[in-house]
Amino acid sequence: MLSKPLNASISYSLIRFKVCGLFDLTQMACEGQPESGGILLGCHRGPHLEITDFTEPGLNDLASLSSFTRVDKNHQQAATEAWFQSNETVTYVGEWHSHPFGSPQPSSLDHKIWNIVAEHLKTPSLFVIVSPLGWQVFRTRSSRQGGEIVQLELVEYGITGIVFR
Repeated sequence: MLSKPLNASISYSLIRFKVCGLFDLTQMACEGQPESGGILLGCHRGPHLEITDFTEPGLNDLASLSSFTRVDKNHQQAATEAWFQSNETVTYVGEWHSHPFGSPQPSSLDHKIWNIVAEHLKTPSLFVIVSPLGWQVFRTRSSRQGGEIVQLELVEYGITGIVFR
């Protein structure tokens, strides 16, 4: 826990407990299983991100032991519905997926895809990898900031979720 207020000059990401629960459940069930994944929905609050919801794998998504490709329409439908229900404040802010073996570290393909997303969105994005050994949060900065990918550290458990920076 922090003993002082969060530094306003640093960007933080809040992941709601509901979303963290998905990652915890996926961690317990993903070992040796095909990869799974979905999108992360949330809000940009200045330089900060708040992750409020997620999608789960759809029936038409493509999954193997070494890849996950979102093709099911449920992901776009959930993003569109969240956008309209929130008066255009909740939007796509990133993605999550599992790795069935090893640690939750991004592959070279993950890095490539994340950089494409960052370049396209021109806003910071959050990515989470879940493995049997835990889950890890990564943040991209827009391509105007060099498309840098940063592994985030847990800062504190808040009232509504976990804060990373």
